[in-house]
Amino acid sequence: MGNLDDLRNKIDEIDASLVSLFEKRMETVLKVAEYKKANGIAILNQGREEAVIKKNLNIVKNKDLYSEVEEFFKSVMEISRGFQDKTLNKSQDLPADKNLIVGFYGVTGSFSEQALKEYFGENVDTKEISEFEDIFLDLKYGKINYGVIPIENSSTGAISEVYDLLNKYDFYITGEKYLKISQNLMGIKGSTLDNIKEVYSHPQGLEQSMEFLKGYKQWKLTPYKSTAKSAELVKNKNDKTLAAIASTKAAEIYDLEILQKNVNSNTTNMTRFVVIGKEMESNTKSNKTSLVLSTTHKAGSLYHVLKHFAENDINLMKIESRPIKDKPWEYFFYIDFQGNINENKIINAIELIKKNSRYFKILGNYRSEIINI
Repeated sequence: MGNLDDLRNKIDEIDASLVSLFEKRMETVLKVAEYKKANGIAILNQGREEAVIKKNLNIVKNKDLYSEVEEFFKSVMEISRGFQDKTLNKSQDLPADKNLIVGFYGVTGSFSEQALKEYFGENVDTKEISEFEDIFLDLKYGKINYGVIPIENSSTGAISEVYDLLNKYDFYITGEKYLKISQNLMGIKGSTLDNIKEVYSHPQGLEQSMEFLKGYKQWKLTPYKSTAKSAELVKNKNDKTLAAIASTKAAEIYDLEILQKNVNSNTTNMTRFVVIGKEMESNTKSNKTSLVLSTTHKAGSLYHVLKHFAENDINLMKIESRPIKDKPWEYFFYIDFQGNINENKIINAIELIKKNSRYFKILGNYRSEIINI
């Protein structure tokens, strides 16, 4: 055995070789990242990573180092994913594209437009889209780069159609925006509460304001396309007996008079909007994951999926069920949970959940507005 200085010098030589090899590896990882970006492939490939680790464990000569080699390659994989992540998505803040076109549900003055402006800022081109599915179709055919769409409300719950569309189309949630929703009753100039005979609003706008509306049972409640469209309709009809429930912005745009402010029964009324895009845009800031799955129609099937969240110390934020078409009493489960898909515990949980699911699809990994990181 040599003296300590000789041993340290030997370690220094080995470390220098490791640095050189590491640089070569990361150069190749960068090329892989560029290929993934060009072909719309997600960073995480659990099967490939497991195969690489297994292959290298098979050539370990000193079996006493087996677990250390395994940990070493897991760390290398995690570093490589992070490096790919930085290359594929420099930031999740906003794409620096001056020609960005973002579609939103509804018309000018809608809450969706407000969410869009707060998320993307003012310097993007926008497109009004009147149907939920048309947002997905416009994204599919390249008419827009992103879509902004409401998905749930704190008072009235999930918007089921949007969940179904997220599963139907191969797009991803790339961001989210929460808005405090204030619904207001409005009519044309000169209208009063005593004049009103019919009220228009989006079904959720009516439902959110039901406690107020119960005090005026003589009014006819008519569901309409959106809150902003309802305001536009009342403006165009120019009838003092008609009113709309919509935002103050809609009242301003369509020159309507607010007859009663804050008619929504829940003063903490919030709506969650999601931004959808063609590609997964996960990066180091992404701390929330959404997925959809189904299980076998057997006792305990859902438990065997959900237990992996607890076993991996993952915070389950939401679970929403939707019936599977043509399969009575069978359901898709939409799940939101805290975490980045490049974290080892998330990778482990996802792999186990996949194995216990009949159907599995990641809907997005993005930055949440309501998680402190």
